[in-house]
Amino acid sequence: MFGSRPDWLAALLDVEAALTSAGADIGRIPLAAATLITERCRVELFDEAGLALRAAADATPVAPLVDDLRALLPPDIARYVHTPATSQDIIDSALMLIAARAIDTVLPDLKSCIGQTGRLVDAHLDTPQLGRTLLAAATRTTFGRLAAAWQSGLIEAHTSLVRVRQVLAVQLGGPVGTLNDPPLVAAFAQRLALAVPASPWHTNRGRIAELASALGLATGALGKIGYDVLLLAQAEIGELAEGRSGGSSSMPHKRNSARSVQLVACAHRTPGLIGTIFAGLPQELQRAAGRWQAEWETVADLLALTVAAAGHGRVLLEELKVDTVRMAEGLR
Repeated sequence: MFGSRPDWLAALLDVEAALTSAGADIGRIPLAAATLITERCRVELFDEAGLALRAAADATPVAPLVDDLRALLPPDIARYVHTPATSQDIIDSALMLIAARAIDTVLPDLKSCIGQTGRLVDAHLDTPQLGRTLLAAATRTTFGRLAAAWQSGLIEAHTSLVRVRQVLAVQLGGPVGTLNDPPLVAAFAQRLALAVPASPWHTNRGRIAELASALGLATGALGKIGYDVLLLAQAEIGELAEGRSGGSSSMPHKRNSARSVQLVACAHRTPGLIGTIFAGLPQELQRAAGRWQAEWETVADLLALTVAAAGHGRVLLEELKVDTVRMAEGLR
């Protein structure tokens, strides 16, 4: 978990701090104790590499993290750390926090992509272009219609991500999911700006599957654009071109559609990761052994791919060059 995803440590500490602060908000923990604990929840106070090694021994990073956090505090304050959570509460809540932050980064880029495709629709609604089906010449269409198809996929992806963002919820169920403390859960959720779940969801992973699906829709819609640009930017067609093409290490004359390539790569990786999430839906009893742990890096990878794809898509569409002359020539 640690190392490849440095944001995990920050998120776990943010969750521990939020849990303690929530306890203070409802009068369960002295404010002075919560303030001191929050002050100690800083990434620079922890040995990330050491935590990663110790996490492997426990199959969870939370146990060594809590030990180290308590060691930074006086004993009378340390007793308030982590109570009444279990490790899964902290990890699931941190995963939701990471997802929320990533989606908040993706949504503006997707919104920009929607706007840019709308601009292309308006500018090229009547720009004639050869349609191609099964990669073979078909009948006449317009580039505006292709751009409209791009925009439709982006709008669907944006809508799905907005909905999923609204239901990203904290987890606070205790060791076996029996904790029933609505005031604490509500205060905890408010501290993290996440939703309040109807009940603990330790082995109900539908929320994670919905998140993975929404991320897949986004990377897929962006990958569709990348693939179309790659095809239409080939020298033999030349109807589209990236604003700033990538170079080659061995062929100085060559110009590569670098943003499009990366969009296709992001979209290509995503389905396998989503499959891992869906394969983990049947989780045993009160905490899964292996399937739950498989989610951590998988979801983090999905989020990273979607953030990257949205950024590449925004730049690609902002700078995309449309050669209407070549489009007309393709109809002859």
